[in-house]
Amino acid sequence: MTFKAQRQVVDLSGREVYFRYTGSGPPAVLLHESPRSSAALLPLMERLAGRFTVFGFDTPGFGGSDPLPMDRPSSADYADALSEAMTALGIERAPVYGTHTGACIAMDMALGHPERVSVAVLDGYPVFTDAEKEELLREYLPPFRPCWDGAHVAWLWARVRDQFTFFPWYAAGNLGRLPRDPPPLDFHQLVVNDFLRAGDEYRPAYASAFRFEALRPLAAAQTPVAIVAREDDLLFPHLDRLPEALPDRVSLHRLSADRDAWGEAIGNIMVANPGQKTAPQPVVNPGGARRVRRRFIETPCGAAHVRFAGPNNGRAAVLLHRTPGCSAELDDRLARLGRQQPAIAIDLPANGESEASAPHDLAGIVGWIGGCLRALDIADCDLAGEDTGAVFAAAVAAAGPVRIDRLTLAQSSGSPPAPESDASAALCPDLRPRWDGGHLSAAWYWARDSLLYRRWDARTIAGGWRLPDDPPVGLLHARFTGAVLGAQGNEALCRAANAAEFDGLLDRATRRGAAIERFDMPLALCPLHGRA
Repeated sequence: MTFKAQRQVVDLSGREVYFRYTGSGPPAVLLHESPRSSAALLPLMERLAGRFTVFGFDTPGFGGSDPLPMDRPSSADYADALSEAMTALGIERAPVYGTHTGACIAMDMALGHPERVSVAVLDGYPVFTDAEKEELLREYLPPFRPCWDGAHVAWLWARVRDQFTFFPWYAAGNLGRLPRDPPPLDFHQLVVNDFLRAGDEYRPAYASAFRFEALRPLAAAQTPVAIVAREDDLLFPHLDRLPEALPDRVSLHRLSADRDAWGEAIGNIMVANPGQKTAPQPVVNPGGARRVRRRFIETPCGAAHVRFAGPNNGRAAVLLHRTPGCSAELDDRLARLGRQQPAIAIDLPANGESEASAPHDLAGIVGWIGGCLRALDIADCDLAGEDTGAVFAAAVAAAGPVRIDRLTLAQSSGSPPAPESDASAALCPDLRPRWDGGHLSAAWYWARDSLLYRRWDARTIAGGWRLPDDPPVGLLHARFTGAVLGAQGNEALCRAANAAEFDGLLDRATRRGAAIERFDMPLALCPLHGRA
């Protein structure tokens, strides 16, 4: 049986929370470590899915979840936020599992909301001394702020590599050396991706875990608490910091490094302490007070991530971003369009937060986009795209899965090159992970040059863009992040766009009744359809 976890968003009065869910049976709630997202919970979700409907939440500030609106949130504040999300989803009472930072939140959830927690499973429960807390709060959490020269990119790769070599990560010597092999390169990249999603918001939840008083809550617990740790967890030695005589409600479980045995043990603890009998079916609420709202659409090829603004009814304007890139770059445009009509931006297959299992040939991409539009109940719309997105927009208008009345094409790097075997190199650098972090530098300088020049690979003053006096570092970092998150699909999407016979697509789109506008500028700057 193939494991599949769906993704969705719940709106809590303008603060959005991302979560994954899968399985069947009573609900179980899972919380991840820092600086990860619910993606880190997938191995455990897979092991529990046969016994529970498992909900894995992105902690506020991580993954896709909005941060909490306070300067110094505590783990109790994160527990309150989790209780609010559970209420919105109809989860009244369930086992709550947390690892590392998530373990602190799960413990405070059991203290502050005992009626919601049938058992708190604390995996890798941090028991720091006062001196360790002081040092970690001082040294462990430097600001992560983008800068034009890309110094933060080199720091990020070194930071993640060192995190798997030393503890604390900055103790780069024999005393801090971890007694285990580092994980594979792809796992390093997953952590980098989650770090980029969190940005500087990685610090508040981490800091709340470093301030957490671990021993005092155990005696006050009103619900069962199970403290567990695998022997390969860097916090496994913290089990020895717990008192020998634990309160009656608290149990201790030392587990081997075997992942299946670990999942079985956690499942058994949850089965012995059940919550409500049936799990709710998540309901998508497209409303909300956020300027740009987000949701996932399930397609046969995986989840598509959509950003939208404005009313839910009326004629929509749909935007397709460039590749490499993601729809987040278009938030300002969406918000302006949304003042007058529904405005929608879709992360292309394997870009942004859309899943990587979508098709990458032109016909498959057209079918995928058409399926997204139909899932949004869009039968006709105005469609706009930039560079590769312009090619895909033209192909959708030519194929006609839905009616396109107006087609806006922003081709800031000129017309697509003639089909060649290596044509994708003109639009997309090689961003496959490398041990030396060179792929991140390549992504950063691609993003910089794509803002400085019409063609990043043809850097001439004649082909330069006019920039504001202050370099747009925020836009640059967003473009860089989009390139990195879409690394699995960038090349295939670029090849599909470059292989298209563009003039023929435009001719067929015109014959189908689409009015075409073309601009030599980024999509965010185009006067779309004469509107804002």
